[in-house]
Amino acid sequence: MQNAYWNIEEELLEALSGSASNPKMLEICLSYSPCRRFWEEFGQGRTPFIKNDPIRLTKYGDRYWVSEGKHRVCLAKRAGVESLEAFVYCLQRDTMSLLHPEGAPGRFRFSYSVGNRKFQGTIAYLQVHIEHGLMKFDPVGFQSTWLDVGKDTSGQFVQIMPGVEYRVSTMKKRIKTGLFRYQNVFTVESEVVISPEHPKTKVWLLQAPATEVFNFNSPSFRTIYRRGCWRQGHLLSLSRALPNLYPL
Repeated sequence: MQNAYWNIEEELLEALSGSASNPKMLEICLSYSPCRRFWEEFGQGRTPFIKNDPIRLTKYGDRYWVSEGKHRVCLAKRAGVESLEAFVYCLQRDTMSLLHPEGAPGRFRFSYSVGNRKFQGTIAYLQVHIEHGLMKFDPVGFQSTWLDVGKDTSGQFVQIMPGVEYRVSTMKKRIKTGLFRYQNVFTVESEVVISPEHPKTKVWLLQAPATEVFNFNSPSFRTIYRRGCWRQGHLLSLSRALPNLYPL
């Protein structure tokens, strides 16, 4: 049994997709008193609670998403109802469509160096959504981090959640550039390990050339791995957080 107040979006979507064509699932729904009442009301040609609690939809283009009244819309589809009364709110841009998954679990390594304010190599950005019960002490919400010198773990792996961990190590080298001139070069190596068994939640790993991190006009970011119910709205938020991020 899934609970919309506890189970995560990925789990709910999987359960709904798998049960939509299963006639036995309707029996379970009708054993739940509110849904049974919805079914009876639709059978008599009425939309339940339409005046006091109207159905609300979000629309972009020719696509609709249910904001309020998900159970009623579900039962209406099961009952073969062809039309419903609802309030429709139009979006100025698509923030609701799901982004497609990218990449596969694995071990990913990145390395960049900094010397005389010059960057070389690749740098990574990791974003994970921590869900209820995945970690004992971390708060529920997004964990976003550049795998740079500020996240140095002395080469030791740090677990963000079960199945997702990273490590960062920084090395300093003094290079002679002239008769009495020296330059400090910092090399930052990072590694991300994503297990196929990580929880069904949002995980997004991106890579960019270190030379392009501060170039706000470069479409340099590339998705290495993305899983979970990321939406166009998440991409918009990420674009605002990383001004140089272009559609991935």
